[in-house]
Amino acid sequence: MKKTIIRGYGIALILLLFLFFYGLLSLRLTVWRKDALTGYGEITNYEFVKERVAVSDESPLGEKGSLSFTLENVRSDYNTLLFLTAHENVVIYVGEEERYRLEVKSAVLAPKSPGVVYNELVFENEDNGKTVRIELSPVYQGTLKEPDLMLGNGYQIIKVILFTNLPILGLCACVIMIGILQIIMALIGRKQEEHLDIALSHSAFTIVVGIWKLADSDFMALFGKALPVLSMLPFVIMMFLPIVLTKFVRDVMDVYKTTPWKVPEVATQIGIALIIGCQYFGIADFRESILITEANLVIAYGCIFIGIISYVRENGFDRDAKAGTACACMTSLWMAVDAYTYFMTSGVTSFPFSMVLFLIFLLLLVGNRLRISKKGMEVGMKARQYKKLAYHDALTGFFNRAAYVDFLASNEFNPKKNVLVAFDLNNLKKCNDQLGHDKGDLYIRESARIIMDCFGERGRCYRLGGDEFGAILIDDDLDGCARRVKKMTERVKRFNNESKDIHMGIACGYAVYDPAEDEDVHATIRRADKMMYEAKFRMKQQAET
Repeated sequence: MKKTIIRGYGIALILLLFLFFYGLLSLRLTVWRKDALTGYGEITNYEFVKERVAVSDESPLGEKGSLSFTLENVRSDYNTLLFLTAHENVVIYVGEEERYRLEVKSAVLAPKSPGVVYNELVFENEDNGKTVRIELSPVYQGTLKEPDLMLGNGYQIIKVILFTNLPILGLCACVIMIGILQIIMALIGRKQEEHLDIALSHSAFTIVVGIWKLADSDFMALFGKALPVLSMLPFVIMMFLPIVLTKFVRDVMDVYKTTPWKVPEVATQIGIALIIGCQYFGIADFRESILITEANLVIAYGCIFIGIISYVRENGFDRDAKAGTACACMTSLWMAVDAYTYFMTSGVTSFPFSMVLFLIFLLLLVGNRLRISKKGMEVGMKARQYKKLAYHDALTGFFNRAAYVDFLASNEFNPKKNVLVAFDLNNLKKCNDQLGHDKGDLYIRESARIIMDCFGERGRCYRLGGDEFGAILIDDDLDGCARRVKKMTERVKRFNNESKDIHMGIACGYAVYDPAEDEDVHATIRRADKMMYEAKFRMKQQAET
């Protein structure tokens, strides 16, 4: 309970700080715009007139807004007119000359709106004193708005637009970066990640939302004329949002895709087909079909909460149910704020408060995933430690007999291409009895080091018992093994010359599977053991003489 209260205070603090700095930013921007030194000014000496006209391609709704003003103070560094329009055809006249026109170009599946665009017109010095007339014709109902006209240095104006959009651009960048970092973390830890697909779906949802709101920002309207697809991108992303959202919440809860979770997917597919059909046949535009997408979102949230209730009835309000409920509530709040902003501003303004909510939700989700991943890593580390103890010899670090038997039974083992090698340490018991077990352990470790140096680069080394070792050489032959045995013998001689007390002796035998001689791999092992015991006997005879 205490942690929940602290988190609540933390979220409230973040929201207050954001609203405080956003207010300061807006105030600073207002003062900055009134400062004559910024290199531009707002044109206000005009009257905006709305009128009814004949329906035409230029005025598809039979509605037009117009304004005019006299151009003054134009010079080489103060000659750019810039203003934002949303889903309006635009024509600009300077005197009687048409200087600028913005209208949609008809194409299959293309929107009938030119989108949200910053219109730019550069004047000449001789245009001073001429009358500028701007005519605006809305494409959709309710989008005809009086524009804010900015005249001055083009660089300064764009800088102010960027400054105005810093909150939403920064939030979108944070969201996209969180999504990318989640993908990187999931791929780096994919061996420990039990549900890699779930982690990637979370990341995809995060990045999609970030790109959606970035494309929906006023700043991207600067590129709207060159890239008309930007105005369509938010609506296309929204079409798929119910599916992505439902999968996201279901993955958070880690539940099966039962009927409540399948309905949004079917409804969204039907909705997408309807929207594309309406767009193709000219019945309704992507933006005009947004009610279908909104209906699919309502269906998705209804099914999500039904799915959560069904889960709680069967399993209780456990950690997964809490996580799913939190995700559903936070995303629904974020969607509600975003939808309210969209409809109240006719899709022109993206208020960053909704993205703050989404960013807080993401931070909570990432924190929860980090906590789960930490626990998973701890469990995985313990499991790997237990596995290492089960398959490794503590004294030498070699694989043990259990690992040896498992490898022989695995698909990795190819009896025709793998050489089986057997080793035995001479006089280990004598070393233990005369010099002590510490020296005996040193004998074993030094022998293991030599065996590893000579055979480990080509295969796997095992300690099969007290003084018994083995090796499996992969993709090697008998001649190659013989060279390694010779190298080992030289290393043993060098050790004995330098050792003052321990006299090392490693007997070795090896064999490769031969169908003519061996019934199975165990027969191959017996032949290697026989060769090893013969070498051991010869070494004892040489020691006695």
